[in-house]
Formats: sequence, structure tokens, C-alpha cells
Amino acid sequence: MSLSAAFGKGGYTVKKETDAVLSVQYKAGGYDNQLLYDFVARILITRTKGHGDGGLCVTPFAQLDRETLIDMRDKLIELKGNPPELPPEAPATQALAKKLNL
Repeated sequence: MSLSAAFGKGGYTVKKETDAVLSVQYKAGGYDNQLLYDFVARILITRTKGHGDGGLCVTPFAQLDRETLIDMRDKLIELKGNPPELPPEAPATQALAKKLNL
């Protein structure tokens, strides 16, 4: 089952904030959690609220799982959003510029 198909289960609320921002909200451990996928800035903003303000965390898309980003982008398009394309996938490993001197 794809991630976007799983949103109907598990108490997730998904909505389009703008043409390029997808909001995912859920409750866990007594806390309200919100994930904002911003496809223009290419960042994920995570907020947690509960008994106090849990603050927020900003994570660049380059540090996220590509499959998740593709599913979140597809979900935003399904909700009539118009996000830009994701950047090309970088290779998992890159060759060293210089060979080792052994």
C-alpha cells in the first residue's frame, strides 16, 4: 500500500495549504503533530504541540526519503495542488575526486 493510500487510516488529516504546500496532521502520545511539505522551498517543517509548544524542526528535502517525497507530491497533486518537480535524484554514493594513495 502506498503512503498516500494509507492516509485514510490511522487518524491522519491531509490537506492542501497552497499549490506547493501539503499539510499532514495527526495525534500521537497526546501531542498534535503537523508536517508541512513545502515543495518550493524544498523543506519539511515539523511542529509538535501538547502541554507546551514543542517548537519546530526544519529538514531539507535532501535529507528525506525520496519515496516519501514522491508520495507526498502525488497526494498534493491529487488534492488539486500544483507543486514543482522534485530535483533529480542524486546518486547514493559518489566516486572520490582523487584516488587514495596507498
